[in-house]
Amino acid sequence: MAKRRPYAARVPADERRAQLLDAALHLVVTRGHNATTMDAIAKQAGVTKPVVYGQFGSRNELLAALLRREQEAAVEQLVTALRPAGDPADFLAQALSDFLAAVQAAPQRWHCIVMPMADMPPEFHAARESARALVLARAEEVARWLLSDLGADLDPEIAAHAAVAMCEMAARLVLTSPERFTAERFVAAVRATLGLVR
Repeated sequence: MAKRRPYAARVPADERRAQLLDAALHLVVTRGHNATTMDAIAKQAGVTKPVVYGQFGSRNELLAALLRREQEAAVEQLVTALRPAGDPADFLAQALSDFLAAVQAAPQRWHCIVMPMADMPPEFHAARESARALVLARAEEVARWLLSDLGADLDPEIAAHAAVAMCEMAARLVLTSPERFTAERFVAAVRATLGLVR
């Protein structure tokens, strides 16, 4: 006789939804999108499938909610980090430090954003590109401010693309080799580079 799964305690709907989305995010990162089924989410969350269906009508609805939650949180973190203020060198170093702190605080979120994932559905690709376009637009604004302050004759659009690509690379290295590639190491490199430019 199969062992029955313990009954899931009643929790507020918002808390249960967050728990199920957390379970789905873990599965997406560790096993891929295709393996993130309603049954797998239920097992990961320690609940029964009817509990999952009580919160989300379908797998597509659940994954869409996950995508919305992670995209909104990621964009908010990035836009907050890219608010121009103060000395340009200090601003850049602080922005990079804040960004990498966000990556370290929510590694699964940022894994979905910066790491290649073979089975990522088209809507996730589209959301990632949409978020990247928002960040690039903000980075270009910041680049215009920085380059005018530095008196540098550089193309702000190219500078923005280079900066975003560098941040994505830094996030990948911080996620995959945190002992070797620390946030402090990247911040020190940015400070040293700006010292050479000035």
